[in-house]
Amino acid sequence: MTRQLVALFGIMALSALTPAHAQIERCIEGDKAAQSDKFAAAVEHFTACLGNAGLTTASKARALLNRALAYGELKQWSRALEDQKAGLALEAPRNVWPLVMLAVYHRELKQYEPALAALRAAMSLDEDGPGTGPGMAVHYQMGQTLHAMGRYQDAIEVYTRGIPKQPDYGYALYRRALAYEAVGDREMVKRDLFRAAELEPRDGYEADVAAKLKEYGFTVRKVRSENLN
Repeated sequence: MTRQLVALFGIMALSALTPAHAQIERCIEGDKAAQSDKFAAAVEHFTACLGNAGLTTASKARALLNRALAYGELKQWSRALEDQKAGLALEAPRNVWPLVMLAVYHRELKQYEPALAALRAAMSLDEDGPGTGPGMAVHYQMGQTLHAMGRYQDAIEVYTRGIPKQPDYGYALYRRALAYEAVGDREMVKRDLFRAAELEPRDGYEADVAAKLKEYGFTVRKVRSENLN
């Protein structure tokens, strides 16, 4: 799971709390712990919060989804999936993020068809606000899932649809390069790696890109736009 997804969904969940919900101290402490990367503590707080008989359905759903995120960061995928399903059973998703995370947990457990089903459902929802439709996250996660299934050409097509939605997301270029590599298209591998290497470093994929470029006889300092021509 990417920390980008965790951070964004965490903000959404917190913003949905009403003043009445805010009285449930362990829910608040769980949010604080998760934001401080104290995921084991977050699980403990959310578990205590979920034991409160006064929780509304919406609050219980959000606590379950946030505990799922904490379990995911701890790589306890089965528990994360269980909580995610329970949360979604209580409250239908209003945007792509709950379904994206459902897909992540399924994929980590090698449950690829359910992961794809969740992402297909997410395609009918908004990602970056009302009217935006699905964005990079849905396409990126679907590409990863298809790659894990050995459906490399399908992964390439999905990444290609997603990249225009966030052209500066180097991870998508790197992952598409890996899919091109799997089908033997070395020129497209290098093209995507060069593009990823030229982006402003920020996401943590740079070392992977540099290592892969080295396999092709390049170093990052040699990569310039003229390599694409």
